[in-house]
Amino acid sequence: MQASGNRFSSNPLLTLIFGAVCVSFAPVFVKLIGDVRLGPTAIGFWRTLFGGVALLTFAIVCGRSVLISRRLLGFSLLAGFIFFLDLFFWHRSIIFSGAGMATVLANMQVFIIATLGFFLLKERLSVHFFASALAAVVGLVALVGLFSEEVIFSSRYISGIGFGLATALVYAHYLITLKWCGQKVGIPDVVVFMGWTSLFSALFLGVALLIEQERFFPPDAETLGLLVALGVVVQATAWWAITRSLSRINASRAGLVLLLQPTLAVIWGVVLLSEKLTLLQTIGAAVTLTAMYFGGMRGNNSDRKDSR
Repeated sequence: MQASGNRFSSNPLLTLIFGAVCVSFAPVFVKLIGDVRLGPTAIGFWRTLFGGVALLTFAIVCGRSVLISRRLLGFSLLAGFIFFLDLFFWHRSIIFSGAGMATVLANMQVFIIATLGFFLLKERLSVHFFASALAAVVGLVALVGLFSEEVIFSSRYISGIGFGLATALVYAHYLITLKWCGQKVGIPDVVVFMGWTSLFSALFLGVALLIEQERFFPPDAETLGLLVALGVVVQATAWWAITRSLSRINASRAGLVLLLQPTLAVIWGVVLLSEKLTLLQTIGAAVTLTAMYFGGMRGNNSDRKDSR
């Protein structure tokens, strides 16, 4: 059993897959809480607060120091701000357009992160990537319902689509920031680093919450339980696994593995939340996810070099 655990913790790909599965439940928790019990910014605040506290508490229990260098603290502050923007947009997209839809939109990051990898990390792009990007756009158009007469384009739904696309842009920058920090500065203790990053995100979300004057406290015990689960399972466990893996995996491969999240989120939306997609939207989702897959592969050799 111990040997199996050691193989898990030492295998960045397996750890990343585990993180992607855990984080796929995030939209389910957000949708269950909804904007009736608590607003999207408040959900993000409690998620990051509970997650940050859980991570730092775990570090203390394990006898680790929760102090980090000033430089690493600065990167944690930057990552926390970017993640604040990510949750600010994504939670609204989930509530306005649905858990599966919002997560597929957010994970258009696979194309943005590959482009950023090209400019910032000198990773190559190929013809496969551009062809996949074009196919993804076509699939995305079908997914949002432009070809379906059954989809009603209310202002709320359109806002959800916009927030989902904004999330993709921010999400890609967040992943690149974590990867770049891991490569250039080094993260000696991922648990502590993610604990501070989560608390910084909570700080920014708290400020936004005060400006918006939304409801602050959970209205009942069930909502509190969902928020604790969101913080511990998603914010703490999932992002520990993802951050631990990112610096050791090629950026495009990491984006590809994280496509497990939207795939599972669509399934959870249908199975657990009774969300429905039209036939054309389902086809659009399938085309988009397939294009993301091949776009993440990109037909290059850089992944092979990194895996040796």
